[in-house]
Amino acid sequence: MKDIDTTGWDPVGRTANSEYFAVGEDILAAVPDKGSADTEPTARENCAFQNGFFEKRGRGGLVVVFFDRMTSQDKGARRVYQSEPDPNFFWGTALVGGSMLGRAMASFFLGLAKPRVPIKMCASFADAQAWARELRDKGRKST
Repeated sequence: MKDIDTTGWDPVGRTANSEYFAVGEDILAAVPDKGSADTEPTARENCAFQNGFFEKRGRGGLVVVFFDRMTSQDKGARRVYQSEPDPNFFWGTALVGGSMLGRAMASFFLGLAKPRVPIKMCASFADAQAWARELRDKGRKST
């Protein structure tokens, strides 16, 4: 698994399985611990952190998850990410990765029926940043 260069990113907190960074004004980067698993309890903790981050800032943004660093995600975690992100603040969730395992997990994640916020697989962080600009420009700003 490739290391994520977080140089210049502002560390804003961590959960049981991820470290979080503010990247510019619009992006919250979630960097899971290498080899971590995502379960319903860790997903609830991550969602609560993400919702709280955007709510405290009073403005929306995109969550970027570096998916390749995880080894698994269970059904309960996928349900949490489908239903608990606050659409008043989340523009969407970008899943960055390209490994075979990452793509397989993302395909399950993307197969969720009607998530509350848009979800997109991105090949790179630059692609996720471009998507954040696109969503912002389409007026997905929070009120």
